[in-house]
Amino acid sequence: MYLDVLLLTNFLMAYFLLLAAGALSGQRGGFVRMLAGSGLAAMSSLILFAPPQPYLVQVVYKITTALAITAAAFGWRSKRRLVTAACWYAALNIALAGAVLLAVLRTGTRAADTANLTVYLRVSPLLLLALSGVCCGAVDLGLRLLMRRDAPIKTVGLEFELCGQPIRLRAAPDTGCHLRDPITCLPVLVVSYPDAKARLPGPAVDFLEQWFAGATQADPPPGARLRLVPCGTAADRTLLPGFAVPGIGLITEKGVLGLGRSAVVFAPRSFGSTAYEALYGNDFL
Repeated sequence: MYLDVLLLTNFLMAYFLLLAAGALSGQRGGFVRMLAGSGLAAMSSLILFAPPQPYLVQVVYKITTALAITAAAFGWRSKRRLVTAACWYAALNIALAGAVLLAVLRTGTRAADTANLTVYLRVSPLLLLALSGVCCGAVDLGLRLLMRRDAPIKTVGLEFELCGQPIRLRAAPDTGCHLRDPITCLPVLVVSYPDAKARLPGPAVDFLEQWFAGATQADPPPGARLRLVPCGTAADRTLLPGFAVPGIGLITEKGVLGLGRSAVVFAPRSFGSTAYEALYGNDFL
């Protein structure tokens, strides 16, 4: 058994297995972090040369090194994600060991060294690396085949006038959007203020900035009719500021089609998409 071959082989094997564990746990470590995790994994194999330890010490060592290796590769800010990555890493190691044993049985090789829950089989390092690559490739292929592809988001173009300025936004459907104008009882358009800020007129921006900063007694823009729409979420209940508008129209190939909706409200947070700036409910269009 050559120490340099042992370390290099375990380093490269760990790199492949960490790639697969990261894919299965939804994490991706930087290149330097992956090298650090692989290096730590290679060093952990040196327990093969240590005197036999009590079984409990061997188990604790294996759990500790698995957590340390995955923490080095992916970080440790989230304990749940760390444990998930460590479990996948351990499972892949077991799967690789099974593949190696199968290859050993096929070839008739019997020579093996075991110590402290670590097994060293006298097989070609190239075979170990090839099987590690197969494990990583199988995980990647499986994720690609089983990955659920989200349907493309359907958006529409909407137009309305605010403070004398025409505004055009992209809107997406949201089945959980049931907000209504408390005066007309008609569905309203919910606009993300951060996403649409650049398209809004200055007076409206000034008012909304003050409102979301806590100045709920601020005067609305001249000529604008303020609307306060109750909004309840899983976290809290609040009032969203908005305005009555002359009318909201759907932009089509043949022109603008009036929808009979006459109010927009603004949410303080981004919707997290560059495809749209507003949301509407099922009964809006």
